[in-house]
Amino acid sequence: MRTAIALTAALTILVAAIWLTVETKRNRLVWDHFDVVKRGILYRSGQLNSDQLQAAVKRYGIKTVVSFQLPGEDVYSEREIARRMGIDFMNLPMPGDGSGQEFQFREVLKACDDPERRPVLIHCARGTCRTGAATALYRFERDGWTVEDVVAEMKRQTYREGWLPGYVFGMVRNRPGQEIFQPAVALDRNLRIGNEKKETTNVR
Repeated sequence: MRTAIALTAALTILVAAIWLTVETKRNRLVWDHFDVVKRGILYRSGQLNSDQLQAAVKRYGIKTVVSFQLPGEDVYSEREIARRMGIDFMNLPMPGDGSGQEFQFREVLKACDDPERRPVLIHCARGTCRTGAATALYRFERDGWTVEDVVAEMKRQTYREGWLPGYVFGMVRNRPGQEIFQPAVALDRNLRIGNEKKETTNVR
C-alpha cells in the first residue's frame, strides 16, 4: 500500500515537473501575436514579458521598441529593459480600441524609415487593434498594398471588424475629424477610394 502511494506521489511530481518545463518553454517561445511585418524593418506583437522582449531584441536585432500601452508597470519595465540593452523605447499611449492620433502612428513610420532606428518592434496589449492600425498604415503607405489586402491582413490578425478599416484610411486621406469609427462611414470611404482609383486608371 505504502509503495503504491509513494509511486503515485512520485508520478504526480514527475508529471508536474514535466508540465512546468513544457509551460516554461512555451511561454518563452510562443509570443503573443508576434509576426514579421517586413523583415529587418518592422515586427509586431502583443505585450511580451521581460524574457520574451529581451529574446526578441536579440533574435531580430530590434533597435526601437514602440509601445501603444497606457502608462503603467509594463511601460516602465520596458523602458528600463530598453535602457539596459541600449535600444530606443517610445511610448505612444492610446486607448485599447486603437483610436490614437494620426501623429502617433506616423511616428512609427518615421522610425521605420530611419536606418539607425530599425528594426522596429511595435506592440499593444494583444497586438491586434492599436498594433493592427499602425501596421495597416505601414502596409498602405510604405508597401503600397490595396485596401482589400490591408483589410484581409487586419482580419487575420483579429482586428475588431466593426472598425475596419475606415480609421486608418481616414488618416491616409487626411480626414481625421470625421466619424470614421462608424462601419457605414468606413465602407463608404473605402468605396470612394476604390472608385477614385478606377477613374484614375480609366483616364490613363
